[in-house]
Order: sequence, then C-alpha cells, then structure tokens
Amino acid sequence: MQLLIIALVVILLALSWKYIQRLEPAGVFAAIWIISIPLVLLLQDYIILRYEGILYIVFAVTSFVLGTIFCDNYYHPKPTNVELTFQSKWVQPILIILFVGAMVNPIYSIVLHGFSLQALLDMREVLEMNKGMSEDRYSGAENSNIVNQFFLIFSYLAPLVGGFCYRMVGKITKALCFITLIPVTFIALTQSVKMGMITGFILWFSGYFVCSFSYGLQLEIKRKTIIYTLLGFTAFAGILFVSMVFRTGEISERTIVDISKKFITYALGHFHCFDMWYTTYEPTSNCWGTKTFLGISNVIGLEERTQGIYTEYYQIGQNGYYGISNVFTIFRLLAEDFGETGAILVLFIFGNLACLSLKCLKCKNHIITNQIVISATYAYLMWSFVASLFAYTSLIAMFVLAFFVFKIIQKETATC
Repeated sequence: MQLLIIALVVILLALSWKYIQRLEPAGVFAAIWIISIPLVLLLQDYIILRYEGILYIVFAVTSFVLGTIFCDNYYHPKPTNVELTFQSKWVQPILIILFVGAMVNPIYSIVLHGFSLQALLDMREVLEMNKGMSEDRYSGAENSNIVNQFFLIFSYLAPLVGGFCYRMVGKITKALCFITLIPVTFIALTQSVKMGMITGFILWFSGYFVCSFSYGLQLEIKRKTIIYTLLGFTAFAGILFVSMVFRTGEISERTIVDISKKFITYALGHFHCFDMWYTTYEPTSNCWGTKTFLGISNVIGLEERTQGIYTEYYQIGQNGYYGISNVFTIFRLLAEDFGETGAILVLFIFGNLACLSLKCLKCKNHIITNQIVISATYAYLMWSFVASLFAYTSLIAMFVLAFFVFKIIQKETATC
C-alpha cells in the first residue's frame, strides 16, 4: 500500500508541476500534500496508519488538479479593456486602522479573562495567562462577547490586506505590511491560540499571491525565495513552539521534550485522525455543504459547531510515542457533505472553478470579486490539513469586509 501511495504521489507531482512552479492554487494545494504524505509515511513506526484514508486524500487532491487542468485547456477568456490602478495613498491609513482594530481583540480577551495588562511584563503571569485561557477555551468556559468577536475579524483582515499590499508599496509601508502579522502572533504568545496565528500567516500569503496575479507581477521559486522561506518557516515554527510551552504554564526540560513530541501531532496527526475515521465510519445521509460552510449553517440553525468542530479525539501514537488530536482535514467534511464519490467530484468542479476565476482575474474581468474568490480559495486550500476555513463565521465575515477594502485601495478604469 505504501508503494502505491508513493507512486500516486509521484503522478500527482507530474500533473501539478507547472502549477507548483507558478504557485497557482492547484500547485500550492498539491505541494502541501506531496510534501506531507511522504513525511508521515517515514514516521509510520510512531503514527498508527491504515493507509486507506491517505490513499483517498491522494485521489481527492489529484481530482482538484485534474479539474484545474480541464479548465486550463478548455477555457480561454479574452482580456478586457479595464486598467487596474493601485491607490497607494490609502494603504498606510487602512493598515494602521486594521492593526489597531486587530490588537483590540487579544487585549480585550485578556481583560475579559480577569488579567491586567501589567501581567504582560511578568513571565510567570504570562505563563499563567496562557494556561488559564487555554483551559477556559477547551472547557467551554471561554469569556467572549460580540465586541470581541467583531474585532477578531480585524485580526484576520489585517494580514490579508498586508500581504496583498506588500508588493505594491515602498519600504516603510512594507514594514507596516509585516506588522499586520503581530496581532495573531501576540494572540498565540498570550493565549496559546496556535491556529489563529497559522491562519493569519496563510491569509498574508493568500493576499500576496492574489496581488501578484492581479498586477502581472512574476511569481517564481528562486534560490533567494527558498532561503527566505526556510528562515521564515523556522521563525514561525519557533514562535509556535514557544506558544505551546507557554500553554503548559511552566518552562522546564521535561516540558520542552513533551512539546517536541507534540509537534509531530500538530504537524502530521491529521493523517491518523482522517485515516482512522475513513476506515471506520458508516456513511449516513449527506449534509450537502452544511459541514463545509458550517460558519453559515451554524448561524441559521442547520448545524451546530462545537469547540474544534469535532469532539472526538484519537490517540495517534505507538511504540512509545503518545499524542491525541481531533483534526480531520477538509476531506472528512467533504465526505460527510457529499459522500466519498461526491467529494471527489466536488473537488474536480472546485479545481475547475478556481482556475476559471484565476483566468478571469488575469484578464481583468470582475476584478475585485475574483480577487476575493481566489484569496478565499488559497486560504481554504492551505488550511486543508485542518478543516474548512468556512466553518468559522468570523472568517466568512472577514472576506466580505475585504471586498470593500480592496475596492478602496484599487481603481478600475475602462481604457479605449
């Protein structure tokens, strides 16, 4: 089975190679799984696997790529006579407003949980804050209200806009674009909300990619790009590691060893969870998108979202390694929505539509709408190892608000 999976991964690599080189949605999606699947197979002595679920993931990702190939070969829109102008004068004030709004959320959360801002000056109190807020969140006793939820939108919108503006502004404003990542990093270090930070970085790169395609800026993988990416990933992983240590409420050698082991769970535990679920679940009636778009269906009462989306936890380790996780990837949600075969078909259609939207964007057709669609597509695909990005109302609302921000910082003009 392992050899079959590796062979299929190689085929997937061949099919998606040109999209990987161009950093298009299909390429980014394929690259994530092409890299992570061999890694989890290398660790199969420590992570329990049955392989059927991993095989399904390979087929599902390949279906998305095939949908992209189909559209790429059969849809050729004509360029419009619209000229897109970047309104740089609006960027600095908008980034400052978004940054301030984004910082309201973590600061207000600290106050809601009974901590003072002076606690940030004492490492012991920071550790206690992380531990206490983490325990409240997982016990369901988290303090939150509509004000806090509203400003959470800014925490996600700021990095999306920052990444979008980065290639179009000068050095000083570029620094502001990077500063938009501070709120989600601050949340990770004070509240141990790792996924919030990961989401912020994903949105930053989503904006970066979309801006590049919108203005015809070259996207290619160079040696310098690889070096910067590795350095950035190292810093990113370091912050996540520190956040996980802070969550325990203590800093010790034992804690650091335990957290090092948990890193495997967070990085690759979703393979075990989906694999075990896929090989044991019994199909029931389809949910027809209410799981994937849980952020909407939860609000209107069709579904109920629990903490972490799923309440069941799986023990993923063996041979002395121990780890638990309830992360099941987007593929479980799609299978529950449309069935196993239906999910493969949906991903083929999604790959087709994502390519169509990108082609329309390059041809300056419905520019702002397609910018939002592609931004959401990138974010959804890069978040695919966790769950559906659209399971969270704040993220859906963020993309709606992003439409109006993109309208302000850009101008469409019809040319003769």
